[in-house]
Amino acid sequence: MTDRKTQNDDAKAQPSKAPSKTGDSEDKGQSSKALAQTLGKFIALALVVILALLIEHYCSYKPPAFGPDAKITAIDGDSLRAGNGDEYRLFGIDAPELHQTCKDSSGKSWLCGRAAKAKLTTLMKAGGVNCEAKATDRYNRIVAICSAQGMPDLGEAMVSSGYAIDLGGEAGNPYQAAEAEAKGAKRGIWRGTFDRPSDWRQSHPREGD
Repeated sequence: MTDRKTQNDDAKAQPSKAPSKTGDSEDKGQSSKALAQTLGKFIALALVVILALLIEHYCSYKPPAFGPDAKITAIDGDSLRAGNGDEYRLFGIDAPELHQTCKDSSGKSWLCGRAAKAKLTTLMKAGGVNCEAKATDRYNRIVAICSAQGMPDLGEAMVSSGYAIDLGGEAGNPYQAAEAEAKGAKRGIWRGTFDRPSDWRQSHPREGD
């Protein structure tokens, strides 16, 4: 009887063990850490993919040569630079060189080369510039017949306005009639005197020519 009572007293004296919270906290911490590492790896991978796509897009992008978004500029009176950087030489014409001067009817010098570039720039502002390649010259420019809105041939328009002459030679005098008309009307360079662009180039050679 005494032994049974003692056992009961011992059982009452021993406190019951509470569930361990430390283990649960450690498990949750490890799970959170693993989740954070996984998310970090995923974000890093996503950033690498996005960066690769951006590099591919901008490094492989080539601007359009012609079209609504193409930036086309006149280099001088008979050549232009397309939106993709290619240079085009207008077929069958020869305009005063950019730094060439001419003389008006009174003998006064004027910047006919600059004026020829300005004229081509004005013609191209009509928009819709496009070029049909015919050959490549020794300066690696594309020789082409180029057009703009309302002007099927920019080369002919330049000759008709008096800011270029018919090239002749291998081109076959395609703008002889336009040149004769401009000369008779004293347009552009025909209002005075000038050196033919080919003669001016001979007396002012480029480096390497």
